[in-house]
Amino acid sequence: MILRNLIVITQTSMKRMLAYSSIGQIGYVIIGIIVGDSNDEYASMITYMVFYISMNLGTFACIVLFSLRTETDNIRDYAGLYTKDPFLALSL
Repeated sequence: MILRNLIVITQTSMKRMLAYSSIGQIGYVIIGIIVGDSNDEYASMITYMVFYISMNLGTFACIVLFSLRTETDNIRDYAGLYTKDPFLALSL
């Protein structure tokens, strides 16, 4: 998990960054499954996963929309996004 999070720092592609970040987050959830022993802990993990997946899908949709508009996936192209597309920036 730590290795994946360190790899995220070096990424220049937003899609790859999101994918590596998701792998790290799944690792943290697996630790919760291994260590957890009560139903409350499992319910908390499921709640977290539902919110994480919905937010991740929304973020991925915004990234795909930006990629289709600009034909690029570079992180540097997101600089000044609020001036280019305020709604997309707020959505992210």
